Amino acid sequence: MRVVVVAARACALAVAVWALVSRSECAFVTRTCLGSNLFSYFTIHSALLLVAALLLALLHTAAGAEEPGWLTGLRAIATTYTVVSGTVFGVLLANAELFGHLFLVPLSSQVLHFVLPVYAVADFLLGPGRRRLRWAATWASTVFPALWAVYTLVRGQMVGWYPYFFLDPALVGGYRAVGTYALGLSVLILAVSFLTVAATRLPTVRPGPRRSS
Repeated sequence: MRVVVVAARACALAVAVWALVSRSECAFVTRTCLGSNLFSYFTIHSALLLVAALLLALLHTAAGAEEPGWLTGLRAIATTYTVVSGTVFGVLLANAELFGHLFLVPLSSQVLHFVLPVYAVADFLLGPGRRRLRWAATWASTVFPALWAVYTLVRGQMVGWYPYFFLDPALVGGYRAVGTYALGLSVLILAVSFLTVAATRLPTVRPGPRRSS
């Protein structure tokens, strides 16, 4: 079981890193986008957090160590953000004509928005060793998005660019509309986080003691 989990996480890490590197080529290779803009996307932050969480989880699993509570919490937050990013992008993509925006979806973007969320959920539900989280952990998932939103709005005013059109007051009809979108996203984040914390109450496989040769 441990070998399978380690192999799966290693493969997922490789795919995630490839997607991030491929996505960042526009900033560091072709110079067709600004690195500061690229790394302002919530999707990029969520993918980086997932990579960190999976790497730490892989190391704990490979060592046969019991997963600490803080790592389960980190995995829960990473899973929440990845799922939210994929859900929002999927909704925007499905309603592109309604929103009046053209979305380009290269393979790296498909991996970040669709493949990684599915894997993150599967890994969190089926992977061994997760700890039971307190319900209060649900609120922890709102801290970074709140800080990110403030940063995005302040930076947007300074440079005239927003990573998502629904955060641009000029495109959606003012800050009241931006606030409405932000409220909807907050509800979505809390809902996904609640389900993730609830999942820690499900039975899980505990890693057995490491055998000595």
